[in-house]
Amino acid sequence: MSELRKDYYVPDKYVIIPNNFDQLDKFSEMIHNQQQSNHKRNAEDCPYCPCSVDKCDNLVLSFVVKDGILQRLYDTTEEENETWTIRVFECKNPIVTSVSNHQYSDRPFYREPACGYDLIVVPTPKHDVALSELSVDQWTNLLLVLQDRVRWLYSQRGVTYVAIYASRGLNGDNKIKHPHFHITTFSAIPPIIEKEAKTFHQSMNESGSCPACDMIGSEVNGPRQLFSTDNFITLVPWAPTYNYEFWICPRKHSTFFSKATQKEIKDLALVVCSSLRGMDKVLGITDFSIAFHISPEKKNSRQLHWHLEIYPLVNSWSGLERGFGIFVNTPTPEDSAKLLGEASRKELARLIGVL
Repeated sequence: MSELRKDYYVPDKYVIIPNNFDQLDKFSEMIHNQQQSNHKRNAEDCPYCPCSVDKCDNLVLSFVVKDGILQRLYDTTEEENETWTIRVFECKNPIVTSVSNHQYSDRPFYREPACGYDLIVVPTPKHDVALSELSVDQWTNLLLVLQDRVRWLYSQRGVTYVAIYASRGLNGDNKIKHPHFHITTFSAIPPIIEKEAKTFHQSMNESGSCPACDMIGSEVNGPRQLFSTDNFITLVPWAPTYNYEFWICPRKHSTFFSKATQKEIKDLALVVCSSLRGMDKVLGITDFSIAFHISPEKKNSRQLHWHLEIYPLVNSWSGLERGFGIFVNTPTPEDSAKLLGEASRKELARLIGVL
């Protein structure tokens, strides 16, 4: 019998799990395996490669690893421009702007200026390296830079929320092959974060417990867990929006990504690296998106247990998803976790030297 599931936190989200075929036996039929398209810009045209200084967006920061430590470059030399580790740019074609057009209107044609910062974080000078192919050290450095920018952006006037996200492939609206993350700020809390935060706030007031901590306690060693470490658990959620979607959550209650310790960041890098490589082993080099769900730090009443969500884009949405907000998941989250978990645990073992 097919079943309808509801999200852990968002009450108006519905997911249908159909029961009309043996999902694991027809695994190959369910994955479109949309390989990354070759219709991408070459390295010569890429604005983020070291050889494209004249074409790049406005450079904000450069970082280099010296003596095993990530250091900020203030006065870059020509040699360091060729040996940088991570760079941060202002997006040349931002979706939000730093200058207000002062155009406002009310319903039914509500309008306000979309003001904010739009940054690009490039984790490697190498053009043809996928996010899933970055090393644990590279992910550690990338996460530290993202954390640094989140702290700075939340100190800026007019910033209510900082969104961190990335994509691979054209279905993720990623038109440049060079691996990179986006950081976009908003003057209001995004709707999905607002819904989650409202649920967290209500639960904390009524029961004194964090709903994410309760969820993690129920999911540990369960059928939807991929694997866990001392600090993080990786799992397929009970009611996923996307097929093979999985989350990475701090095991202990934590509201601010910006306050994660360096030890936690290193552990997170290992978890992200293992799970993305495991995803590639199962699904092939398919398109995907990744989003950080972090607390809006300027509104203490709108805190949530921060986490990462990874969305493989192996299937296109139908009118049911787009028109009604009812999501169909095949295979079941439990079968997805079984496949992803086996592959991810092998990658984790390789990374820590067990295999």
